[in-house]
Amino acid sequence: MSHELRTPMNAILGFAQLLQRDKRAPLSAPQLERVGYVLQGGEHLLRLIDDILDLSRIEAGRVVVSTEPVGVNEVLEEVRQTLEPLATRAGITLSVKPVAGGPPPEVLADRTRFTQILINFGSNAIKYGRPGGQAQISVDVADNRLRCFVRDDGIGIPFEKQDKIFQPFQRAGQEAGPIEGTGIGLSITKRLAELMGGAVGFRSTPGKGSEFWVELAVHGNSASAREEASLPALGSASLAREDGDSFLIVYVEDNPSNIAFMRGVIDELPRVELMAVSNAEQGIEVIRKHRPQVVIMDINLPGMSGYEAARRLRDWPETRDIPVIALTAAAMAGERKRLEQAGFARYLTKPAKVAELLEALESLLTPSKA
Repeated sequence: MSHELRTPMNAILGFAQLLQRDKRAPLSAPQLERVGYVLQGGEHLLRLIDDILDLSRIEAGRVVVSTEPVGVNEVLEEVRQTLEPLATRAGITLSVKPVAGGPPPEVLADRTRFTQILINFGSNAIKYGRPGGQAQISVDVADNRLRCFVRDDGIGIPFEKQDKIFQPFQRAGQEAGPIEGTGIGLSITKRLAELMGGAVGFRSTPGKGSEFWVELAVHGNSASAREEASLPALGSASLAREDGDSFLIVYVEDNPSNIAFMRGVIDELPRVELMAVSNAEQGIEVIRKHRPQVVIMDINLPGMSGYEAARRLRDWPETRDIPVIALTAAAMAGERKRLEQAGFARYLTKPAKVAELLEALESLLTPSKA
């Protein structure tokens, strides 16, 4: 269902982004405003799809968390970067207070799910806040347990609704209000925290605001010295090869609208050509013959899967060093872990964000000039 629901959203949001960015035939101001509404509505629908699929997988017992030492300050910075644009649009001042003094703490958690919980709490603090108000994320460590608090000075939760706040589809009296949502997010956060051996809780005063927290076990007494895999840095140079030739990208994708979207994206890159292939078997032959600088690979292909195609490319000396970007509609946490382990240079989820896709391509193509 994740694949079937997200694939058409890739075309809807993808082409809307291209219309918004089109410099050759720019839209008028009223048209740009309308495209903005399309993107806003599409992104809201995508969040609902993700939440409903997440909840259904949790209820079916099919969510597996990968617990490991996770740096709290690193997660807080990721959450801040994600929430800051939302807070700015809402007129809310967002402050994130990392743990100061001593080695940065680590918790035993699934990093993706820990981040998801804090983003969920934080986005609620912004959505239900007041213009000119504040949202704050802070940390407290005691007795080998760590609590992350998310506070706001917004509308609060009515006392008679507070005992149901972590139940699915409960929106604390805002069911008919102007604030978008389904009431799924808090139910998901509670269950995810419990899967990681943690807990969540809150307190709220109607008219004065709320404070939500997630508690997890602390890992050891200091941050581990493990090395993080880093993505290639963006090059500042223009995408143009020293020999004057164009870069070649091979895109393995069976959906025509996705191919048309990708051609629109590649049009923004100078001296870059796109060759589209509709199945993995043919894609492998084309890649071996033309030796592209980058391959973009759909995962759910007819016949051979993108995983198998990437494995075969790694087996041949002439193709093993060609970076492969996975572009997939399967966006669940378990699938992301599998993509990381499969050796893809990058992996992006559908609906693709044009800026994110361009950044990935530039980061992989720029070093090729050397």
